[in-house]
Parts: sequence; structure tokens; C-alpha cells
Amino acid sequence: MRISFSTAALYPRPSLEALFLLGKTGYGEAELMPQCMEETKPEFAKETAKTGIWVSSIHFPLVFFSVLYNPYPGMMKEARIMAEEMARSAEIMKSEVVVVHALPKMDAIKARLFEEPVIEVLRTLADKLKLAGARLAVENNPSTLGDTPQGLLESLEKINHVNAFPMVDTTESWEAGIDPAYFIRLARPIHLHLSDHAGDQKHIPAGQGEGDWKAILSALKEIDYSGIYVLEPAYRHYQEDVEAKLRLARKSLDIFL
Repeated sequence: MRISFSTAALYPRPSLEALFLLGKTGYGEAELMPQCMEETKPEFAKETAKTGIWVSSIHFPLVFFSVLYNPYPGMMKEARIMAEEMARSAEIMKSEVVVVHALPKMDAIKARLFEEPVIEVLRTLADKLKLAGARLAVENNPSTLGDTPQGLLESLEKINHVNAFPMVDTTESWEAGIDPAYFIRLARPIHLHLSDHAGDQKHIPAGQGEGDWKAILSALKEIDYSGIYVLEPAYRHYQEDVEAKLRLARKSLDIFL
């Protein structure tokens, strides 16, 4: 089991500091969530090698989704530049996966304006990643067209690219009212974000909430999942006693093996 940890959970620490911290606490892999423009560029990717941890996946920066999902011609140009730079960064870091969210839900008028331009940019990103040896993973989310397994697969059909694949976030599945084990069996993800939930609390560290992790891991075995298990809790859980909590998180899935 390849267990990774998202730098997003260590916000607002600088990403390089977060990577050093993960290496220090037993992780061999990490998912990088760039938090500023500098961290989307190849020059920054070269700096990550000094941390001694493999950035095996990248999450397209949430702070720049308004660039990625934008039909304005100038912003589409910016999005293509960012896509190219992130693909070059993925190649430098030998990242296997770059994560984006499924297309947002839109009314008919907005969909006519936004959908095709956004899909065009996502195809550009998928093209660049294929050349870099990485895959584009499209994440489920209750506020997007990927809120259900069927919706996620239909969203991928819209993108219609050989290098675009489904991925599953367990908390986002629960928030949409869907059992993650069911979601996994239908979507057959190539990538995972793992966190727990308890009532209306979301992105709790895995194993510390109400989730049925044995069922989730059983579903992953059924589909012969061979990807990365990325722990992605909310950063509010990692403001104190960080090193001890990271070591505990690293072992959180061991009891289910």
C-alpha cells in the first residue's frame, strides 16, 4: 500500500517545509497542493528534490480553479500556460497523477458559455501530462457534475480524452450521500483522497470518524486498485503536535490491511 499525504493538510506552512516534515515523519510520497503561482512552475519543482520525498501526485491548485474553469479568452490563455508549466513540473518531479475537479454544475445558459472552453483547456492539460508521463485524474465533488459515480463517468465522457481518468475522494462521496465503497466499485478510480467524516464534520483524519474503512478497502481490493492512498484531512487538524499526528496518520490504515 503506497500511503501518501497531501501538503494541503499542512497549510499554511510553505510547501517545501511541509514536504520536509512529511519526509521526517515516515512518508516516502506526498501530494503537492501548490498554494501560489510560484509553486506551479518548473523552477519550484526542481526545489522539491531537495526535500528527499517523492511528489508522486499534484492537485491542481484550488486557488487557481477560477483560471482553469473560465471561458474568457485571456484567462484560457493563462490556463494553457499554467497547464504546460504544471505538466513540466510533473515531469521533473516524476509525478504520476495531476488532480482536477469535475466540471461544476451550471444552468443551461452558463453551460453554453463555459462547458466547451473549459473542456478544451482540460484536454490541453491531459495532452501535456501524457507527454510528461502523468495521468489526469478527475475528482468527484457534490457541487460538480461528478457528484455521483454515473455523473463522474459522464463528466469524463464529455472530456473524451484517453489520458483522463476517474478518482474518488471519500469525504466528498459521503457529503453527496453516497457510500464511498459503492462509488469506488462503479467509478473504478486510479487515484484516491482519503479522509473521514462525522455528522456534518468533513475531512477528519482517516479512521477517526464514522467511515466504514474495511468496506472501502474491500472495494479497492475488488477492483485491484494499484494507485496511491493519499491522506487528505483538513488542515485544522494539524496545527499542533504535528509530527506525532502525522506518524499516527501514517499508521491509520494499517489495521485494515
